[in-house]
Amino acid sequence: MRNGSDVIVVGAGIVGSSATYYLAAFGVTVTLVEQTHPAGGPSGKSSALLHAFYLLPELSQLAIRGREILVSLPEISGEGPFVTEIGMMWVCGNDNEASWKAAAERIRGEGALIETLSPQAFANAAPGFALDNVALALWEPEYGYADAFGATNAIARAAKARGARIMQNTLVERLVKAVDRISGVALADGTVLKADAVVLAAGPWTRRLLATVGLDLPLHVERHPMAVLDAAGKARQVMPFAWCDDISCNYARPDGDGVILAGSWAGGGTGVRHEQAGRPRFVHNPDDYMEGVEESESVEILETFAARVPAMAELGIRPGYAGLYDMSPDDLPVIGAMPGVDGLFVSAGSSGHGFKTGPAVGEAVARLVTEGAQPILAPFSPSRFKVA
Repeated sequence: MRNGSDVIVVGAGIVGSSATYYLAAFGVTVTLVEQTHPAGGPSGKSSALLHAFYLLPELSQLAIRGREILVSLPEISGEGPFVTEIGMMWVCGNDNEASWKAAAERIRGEGALIETLSPQAFANAAPGFALDNVALALWEPEYGYADAFGATNAIARAAKARGARIMQNTLVERLVKAVDRISGVALADGTVLKADAVVLAAGPWTRRLLATVGLDLPLHVERHPMAVLDAAGKARQVMPFAWCDDISCNYARPDGDGVILAGSWAGGGTGVRHEQAGRPRFVHNPDDYMEGVEESESVEILETFAARVPAMAELGIRPGYAGLYDMSPDDLPVIGAMPGVDGLFVSAGSSGHGFKTGPAVGEAVARLVTEGAQPILAPFSPSRFKVA
């Protein structure tokens, strides 16, 4: 078996799998290396909300393109569909009303459907939801949520069908460079895979691998618990859409009609971070963290919905689960060529935005590797931080 590729992609989450698919589609010899299986890390535990609303235009554009790719997966992969278009509803208070209206107008110009709703229009659209402190609602009818595990695996299989080599249950121990250029990766069993370029899409494991070539990024990892609420056939009645509340600092969506997934949200890429919501637990070792959720954590999440959606308080609590977010200091992704080692590209620090933008980020990274600079990735360049 040939021991080299034009490009090696490390990590088979939504970004790595998508980058591999597009590299293969562009005719590149590409190998995807994953320590477990596609979507075996944070991608598989994502709530997978889909929306176009962001204050930063490039994030909106990536989210719009990401949805387009996810919706087209039946044509791309012969599998699916993986998207449930139940709409996405947002509410904010007076502090963010003006900036959110302006962003909605811009997003409409970028081709996505998004409506601004007055408090009364929101009340009409969301019976059972309280109006407390709502100054503005945004409604995105084309959006909703995706099957994160299914979609990521379908993309990885589509990449393989295009000729990509997929190595599962294979741990990358370190990056390998020759002078100041990447030359491949070394596996845990000692095998060295050679490549002209490496795309590091390893999420919470990014800093560990960068350190092996003397590089660093100011990323940290947070544990994000998800409450799973037993809705017993009425999930769509209680929570009829994907939801995000900038006032109560929470988000939710139905999963079919049996359960509702709910979490806390402290803002970030869509607005000012709400520090009063608290930071989730920091995780120092992504291979060893509490993946389950204590009932007290689920209750704490549920309590944030008590005033807005009283019917939520009547639901039972199932065992929850926790995923990992790799976070950057400014809550924006870190995507681009790494200064200091030619041929090394990184996509990390997705800061909770990773799944919805991931297919488009993977496509843009593939173009970055094969064509050069991509303007849509400019705000996310690693060079905005000290990297060594």
